[in-house]
Amino acid sequence: MALTSLTGQEHAKAQIGAWLSANRLPHAILIAGPLGSGKRQLALELAKAINCLTPGDDACDQCSSCRKADSLNHPNLHLLLPVPTGSRTSTDSEAMAALRESALEQIRGQSTATRTGTNISKDSIRLLQKEMSFAPTEAPHRVGLILQAEAMLAAGANSLLKILEEPPGKSIFILVSDAPDRLLPTILSRCQRLQLRSLTVSEQSERLQQDGAEQERADLAARLAASGGIRASDVIRGEEFDELRELVRRFIGAGIQGSEQDYWDVLQDLGGRPDRQQLEGFLQLCSAYLRDLFLVQQKQDADIANIDEKQNLHAWAQGLLPNRIELVAQVLDQAYDSLSRNVNPQLLLADLWYHLQRARA
Repeated sequence: MALTSLTGQEHAKAQIGAWLSANRLPHAILIAGPLGSGKRQLALELAKAINCLTPGDDACDQCSSCRKADSLNHPNLHLLLPVPTGSRTSTDSEAMAALRESALEQIRGQSTATRTGTNISKDSIRLLQKEMSFAPTEAPHRVGLILQAEAMLAAGANSLLKILEEPPGKSIFILVSDAPDRLLPTILSRCQRLQLRSLTVSEQSERLQQDGAEQERADLAARLAASGGIRASDVIRGEEFDELRELVRRFIGAGIQGSEQDYWDVLQDLGGRPDRQQLEGFLQLCSAYLRDLFLVQQKQDADIANIDEKQNLHAWAQGLLPNRIELVAQVLDQAYDSLSRNVNPQLLLADLWYHLQRARA
């Protein structure tokens, strides 16, 4: 897939095309944008185009350089992304191989990009600095691709700053970030920024179908992603997401109907103390359902995210007081804040359950 085949982001693709045509590539590029905007895929296509053996304003997708970059096996393409705190590998080659595998999973939507307890360490950045210091071999440039750049620890970010201040010859760094405001201002000032916009629901659905998703599933994933906080790739992966969504459906239904036994059954199925990532997903889905209930009450069915749940949503909406839904949403926001303070998950869910019951008509 070349740059021109990517869905949306015409402004960013035009800027990249101009850089390539004029052979005036910045030495450091920051690709920033909201979740689901296609940052990682755009970054990989840019890396391919930089070292494509066929001159032009895009990757040819046919030459040996493009094919190797597609699988992240190009000797001039070097990767960084967050890894679990404390993880170790015995050799530099093993470390790079592990990073390559994780990056491929992220770019192809086979894993969640953000994980609790992960970071980009100073040692990882030093390894990148070492790799980037060598002269390119099979193509014009060495490319350093840093996914989730905001996950750099302070010491690592300062190490990267030194590389960006005095970049090795024939080297280009591509940083990708959902939260560029968490990067050092001095790093931001040394990068040429490509700001991506949110994809529309139809664009997101089209992109997912291009990647092999069925239309119905792609539409659901696109709508949930547009509702905020939910990754389309999580929805597409299927079974794990469906199980969590079923728990949320039971939780909200039990709260609206006042079914105490269903509430305790959901807590048991969630486990005594669910991990933070699972609870974040649970709360995000609760938020999507509450948003849909508000839209149904406002007779805006065309904008609901859980499009396959329209019948349930209408039934639930009839049993809720409109002015109480906003209060439940505020409780959800407070629950997100409480997660960072390690509040007992059962207390968070009990509070949410209580306000759901108070919202009953």
